[in-house]
Amino acid sequence: MNTSLIIISLALSIGLLVFLTVKIKLHPFFALTICAFVYGIITGLSVPEIVTAFSAGMGGTIAGIGVVIAIGTVMGSLLEKSGAAETMARTILKITGPKHAALGLAATGYFVSIPVFCDSAFVLLSPLARRLSRDTKTSMTTMAIALGMGLHATHMLVPPTPGPLAVTGILGADLGLVILLGMLVSIPVTLVGYYLGIVFGRKYYYLPEDIEEAVVEDSRLPGAVQSFLPILLPIFLMLLHTIASLDSAPFGNDNFITALLSAVGQPVTALLIGLACAFFTYKNLYPEDKKVWTFDGEFGESLKTAGQIVLIVGAGGAFATVLKTSHLETIVQTYFSSITLGILVPFIIGAIFRTCIGSGTVGMITAASMLLPLLDVLGFTTPIGLVIAMLACAAGGFMVFHGNDDFFWVITSTSEMKPEIAYKTLPIISVAQALTALVMVFILQFIFI
Repeated sequence: MNTSLIIISLALSIGLLVFLTVKIKLHPFFALTICAFVYGIITGLSVPEIVTAFSAGMGGTIAGIGVVIAIGTVMGSLLEKSGAAETMARTILKITGPKHAALGLAATGYFVSIPVFCDSAFVLLSPLARRLSRDTKTSMTTMAIALGMGLHATHMLVPPTPGPLAVTGILGADLGLVILLGMLVSIPVTLVGYYLGIVFGRKYYYLPEDIEEAVVEDSRLPGAVQSFLPILLPIFLMLLHTIASLDSAPFGNDNFITALLSAVGQPVTALLIGLACAFFTYKNLYPEDKKVWTFDGEFGESLKTAGQIVLIVGAGGAFATVLKTSHLETIVQTYFSSITLGILVPFIIGAIFRTCIGSGTVGMITAASMLLPLLDVLGFTTPIGLVIAMLACAAGGFMVFHGNDDFFWVITSTSEMKPEIAYKTLPIISVAQALTALVMVFILQFIFI
């Protein structure tokens, strides 16, 4: 294993990805595929090995998010055509005002991503973001960043998201304290994403193009409850499933309630229920539309869009899987095992893994595993100390967010953001979020330790 060769290959492949998508404007699916093969060949993998890793990564990613994207895209189209998205946008604007619509989206993302994966949540909420962008004439760059980075903040810091939950378990930190302080740290992290979204929104201004202006008369627009139900009901069901799965088992173990919540709280089933709600709203408005569920109707047209998004996101996951074949974890452990820099060690390790292979979860878990034997030396043995150590691992996992992360492509594809704009904004904001989280960790350490 040639460490220098792996590092050089990594830099070349990521640089090539940026060049192909930004300068050449090659379709992201093919750009990601080319870069995966280039990286594999340079690091000595055979073509069959590259194909196997790429296929496994593609299949695993699509299995996790592909169906969610398909259902979410169809549901979003129905919400737009029925006027439900318009009603939701008007409701939010009554609360926030046009000037603060993006802040409302950021706050929505902050709360929604606690029980729901950020990629699923972004697909679910993107129709609302597009409608708010068109209605307020606020740049879609701002809306996408505000929503995406709000989701990103709690996804990385607050259990029961798998990453922070796993790190909490590895370090033996108190789950309640982690949730409390994780939500506290997530507030400035979310606000940093929101404010930078405003700045970049002015610089890279665009409005979504594929949204149809509402042709529904105000008197026929669905009510707020009927409009929000397709989004809020799936989120509520997933939240109940998450709560039911906690070790404390608040609903009991292996009973009818937990079995029911396990069935309806899965992302796919929860979204199907939301889709059914959106469908009935649409049919109430257009009872004469007999083609809506056909290949040539709204379902079929929406799935054409969803298919392209799924392929791009899947290729992002496949590229990350090929990168993982180079044993970066072993390299990082070798170089950092003898270094003692306090909470900077887990932060740096998490950052390296997020940047290199696109997984903040892998980064923070690896950082926690390496930090575990050093807890006594670093003085993180108290309950609050263990929480601070956990937050330091998570803070590093924020950076750098770019094209080897499938969530990057979820944001760009569903918000119609050009890859060149995404590369000029999302990595910078992720670094700002990481540094903000690190500063908050230092403040907590100063106060409590």
